Amino acid sequence: MTLNYTMYRTTTLGEALEHVLEDFVNDGSITEHLVKRMLLNFDKAINQKLSTQINNKMQFKAQKLQAYRFCDNVWTFLMKDVDVKDPSSQSTVTVQRMKVVACGATSRG
Repeated sequence: MTLNYTMYRTTTLGEALEHVLEDFVNDGSITEHLVKRMLLNFDKAINQKLSTQINNKMQFKAQKLQAYRFCDNVWTFLMKDVDVKDPSSQSTVTVQRMKVVACGATSRG
């Protein structure tokens, strides 16, 4: 059974989808029930595509781990002054703050 995380709804693509669907509901083109089904399909599709078609790897090293937590099978790391390296191009970028959210890909039950 694949878990369907909704965290990608906060991406630019997810937020744009929600705004368009909200407009459709407001003008009576679609129902709230259909919006929920469409968002669930978005969650499933984005999770499936990211797990099967994205193979990019990045390396990062933080000067400071500000916080970390594990809740509901989701790890969250908050870091400061992070060097992010793309192994394929050997380029490195330093960012002031970085948040990493790591979720399990499957659930056994």
